[in-house]
Amino acid sequence: MLKAIINIAKNELTQIRNSRITVFLYSIFPLIIFLCFSIVYQNEIIREIPVAIIDEDNSDLSRTIIQYIESSPSMKIVSYYTTQDEMKEEFLKGEIHGAFYFPADLSNKIKSGKQTEVIMFINASNLLISNSILNDGTKILKTVNAGILLKKFKSNGMTEKQAMNLVNPIKVESNILYNSNYSYITYLIPGLTTFILMMIVMMGAVPIINHKLTETEFQNELKMTNNKIFPLLVGKSIPHLLFHFANALILVGIIFPLFHIFVKSSQFILIIYLFYFIVVSFSFGIMLSSLIPKRSFATEVALFILTPAFIYSGLTFPLWAMPQIHQMIAKLIPYTYFLSGFIKLYEMGTSIIYLKKEIIVLSIFLLISFVITMISIKIRLNILRENSIEKD
Repeated sequence: MLKAIINIAKNELTQIRNSRITVFLYSIFPLIIFLCFSIVYQNEIIREIPVAIIDEDNSDLSRTIIQYIESSPSMKIVSYYTTQDEMKEEFLKGEIHGAFYFPADLSNKIKSGKQTEVIMFINASNLLISNSILNDGTKILKTVNAGILLKKFKSNGMTEKQAMNLVNPIKVESNILYNSNYSYITYLIPGLTTFILMMIVMMGAVPIINHKLTETEFQNELKMTNNKIFPLLVGKSIPHLLFHFANALILVGIIFPLFHIFVKSSQFILIIYLFYFIVVSFSFGIMLSSLIPKRSFATEVALFILTPAFIYSGLTFPLWAMPQIHQMIAKLIPYTYFLSGFIKLYEMGTSIIYLKKEIIVLSIFLLISFVITMISIKIRLNILRENSIEKD
């Protein structure tokens, strides 16, 4: 039986080598995608967002705030305008993404003890950019506010400590546990690259069976295993899984270190977990291949299933914040569980013990795919035999 499996694996490897599309899909395409995605986010965080200033006050206070803005790594002052209409025109042209407006009486109102305002104009069409401007702009203005209050309290005879206690009665200390620098490459790349890897795995598995049950080569391979389906599937799967395992090694062992994506858990465990998911995805593709004789239609079904997987993974939007019906759909997709465990391993450095739920659910998906595949192939082979007997 082992010899039969090896021979079937050799036959499948020959078919892979003879298919330029499959060779490209398995070897060149993953490397291109891994590198492209990683290079896009290699700067890790958003820096030097173009912003503008409208300073009608022209006071020491407004100039101080402008200096704070200029020194912020996330923002870069590119223009100074005299009117809001002129500034809004630049928003429409895409020249700026934010602006700060200082009214003419800003400094005088503060000196007289009156409340005034600094207006932040933010283009929220891109949430990442707008959140960055809002967060850093708010921090700058709060710092300036605290400085004004501190100076006022000290002028009334308070000590610096007393004044600080009034300005900042609650001292906030942040302890960022994971991805402490809010790096986009750490946050997005593992999710994007593993999603692409899943697509490659499933697309490679879809053509393996389909209409081939009627072909002489498949029938000969079945005879090698004494009409046993499981060893035949093992033989056909081995070459494909070896390619996918190599891609997993490249991703975790080369791409991640190259772009400073640090794995906080054991790399060995992470690769084994990733490969297990590859096996689950491959089995799902084999199941579609066994159920749908027409290759093109099976590919369309696979793409239909894969398309929402990334959205429902919870990476771009929290799963718990989705409507209930969408949460139910997400729970029917293996990638949702895989990504949860993958993040726990590489980013949080957790032990494999905390992945019990993810591993159990992925195992259930694997078992279901295997059972359906076996039943489907048996039914189709029986139908073929019956048709052959009727023709005789």
